[in-house]
Amino acid sequence: MNWINVSVSIGLAIFATAFALANTTPVEISFMGLSTDQGPLYLPLYIAFVLGFFGGALALSFSRRKHKREIEQLRKENSLLTQEVENLRNIPLQDDL
Repeated sequence: MNWINVSVSIGLAIFATAFALANTTPVEISFMGLSTDQGPLYLPLYIAFVLGFFGGALALSFSRRKHKREIEQLRKENSLLTQEVENLRNIPLQDDL
């Protein structure tokens, strides 16, 4: 699994470098009245990518935390039910005949 992560990371790095080298056209960035000097085209795209990555990671962390709590609750419930089943198995049967 680790070699897959490394391979994908290297592939993305090569793609990002090739993209940056192919898109060096200067552009002016304006956002809500704020204007910057001209910069390469790949810069705003990289910034958007990084912001999206961190936004997704933040959303994923909230979801993961929720699921982690749910798993812990279900494990506790499973433990209690397993103990109850063991207790019921150990109760001697009474013959009322």
